[in-house]
Amino acid sequence: MLVLIVDDEYEIREGLRRNFPWREYGIEEVITADDGDSALELVRARRPELILTDIRMKRMSGLELIEQCAAERAEGWRAVVISGYDEFEMVRHAMKLGAMDYLLKPINTADLGDILRRMTDQLQQEKRDRDNELLLQSHVQSALPKMREEVLRELVDFKYNAYRETRIRHRLRTLELEWLMEERLALMLIEVDDLRAIESRGERDLILFGIGNVVRQTLEEDCAYRSVLYADGKNRWVALLECPDAARLEAYKELGQLCIKRVRQYVKINVSIGLSSTFDHANGLHATYTETEEILEQKAVYGGNRLLTGLGWESDAEDGNLSLQHPAEVLDLIRYGSDDEIRAVMASFTCMVKSWSFTQIKDIQQRIFEWLLELFKKAWQHGWTDRSWERNPMAVWERLEQFDTLESLKEQAEQFLLTIAAGFRYQSVSPSQIIQEAERFIRKHYAESLTLQSVAEEVHVTPVWLSKLFKKELRKTFLEYLTDIRMERAKGMLGEVQYKVYEVSTQVGYKDPVHFTKLFKKQTGHTPKEYRRLQGIVSHE
Repeated sequence: MLVLIVDDEYEIREGLRRNFPWREYGIEEVITADDGDSALELVRARRPELILTDIRMKRMSGLELIEQCAAERAEGWRAVVISGYDEFEMVRHAMKLGAMDYLLKPINTADLGDILRRMTDQLQQEKRDRDNELLLQSHVQSALPKMREEVLRELVDFKYNAYRETRIRHRLRTLELEWLMEERLALMLIEVDDLRAIESRGERDLILFGIGNVVRQTLEEDCAYRSVLYADGKNRWVALLECPDAARLEAYKELGQLCIKRVRQYVKINVSIGLSSTFDHANGLHATYTETEEILEQKAVYGGNRLLTGLGWESDAEDGNLSLQHPAEVLDLIRYGSDDEIRAVMASFTCMVKSWSFTQIKDIQQRIFEWLLELFKKAWQHGWTDRSWERNPMAVWERLEQFDTLESLKEQAEQFLLTIAAGFRYQSVSPSQIIQEAERFIRKHYAESLTLQSVAEEVHVTPVWLSKLFKKELRKTFLEYLTDIRMERAKGMLGEVQYKVYEVSTQVGYKDPVHFTKLFKKQTGHTPKEYRRLQGIVSHE
């Protein structure tokens, strides 16, 4: 414990410092100051627990010192004023300012000892109270996530019950989340792709923790509306988002894509996100959550690492937008695309180069040169017979080196791609042959958990190109084609009395009979049972 003695009379302050048995009262150190100004500097630098100060001093008085200390430090210290018999009003003022007690000159050591005992007891009690309060706050803070998770799960996992509303509203108010009961809400469901393949429980927990941190920070930084994030009981993160209108729901697609990108960047793991197709008040959250779970299941068809919505999935691949950044996609474009399609995709060449963040033309030329050599190598691995680039790569460099504008470099790169494409057209399979092979594979394996990725691997093209070919050759998406195949088979099985609806669902590739029923009705206009009745079959399920 530290004591500061403030008095402009040297004999008083030094006599008190040297002659009083401070250590008997737990005082480890005593320092002195000869006026209020220097005392205030010591208070700020050393933070003494007790200040003994004369009331009357030159420049800053003891009263001014106590007042300034109280303004800067609310607790953890005490002041005792030293006064004469004729300074009663000043002492009373000092007590109002927060002084603990007063000592009359000349100072009686017994009185000082009594004051030190009381002061020590009070300060220790204050410290215990502060420590207990901090401990309580720590316990509350550590319990808050669990409390939040419990009430949010109750709100989302169960159908709305008006009898529970008052209790839930009270708990949400305690957690400062009452807005959830007032506003319309959208829901995002974030799930790790292939989580079960991660054998270590510790690693899974660490990954889920990291994802939660990234998504939470993204919501705080990039979501203009209120949101709350919690973990459900299925190793997924659930984000409830304030959503006043359809425009905001549409904007949340971009937010979901940003979360996927940042998780991939910082946690080094792929996630899929389901975004609800509707927004509703709290009494509709359970239905919204159930619908979003069904949306997220679409990754079994489309593959993971993407944002899924009620209309399918949001991705450049589904829109047919090839990325020049991915050599495998560019190679499929060269092998199966037309010259016009190659030129159309090369329109994004400038954006790709700008993303490299080079400022010197030599650096840009060098990077384009490396990009082309990588394409030449992949093309050769897939049957392109021209090997001149390998025998004399400097010829490619010297050609690029002649051009110093981005537009002219784009034209040269485009010519290289068109040249490779011309060589492939004499030896490659046609797009229609690829689709025919994909159709045969789907018809044979439709009951399995097919995805665009798995079928693309089977026919040796990228998912983005297979998606494009389905639209171009069959005028439908991969999912539409797969659904058509499954529904045709389902119709045939429903026409046979020995199959129950859940058996039909499983055998055509849908694990969830409810989801199957919804798709079947959307496709045919009738539920499976209604369809059977129309066929003259009476179901006893």
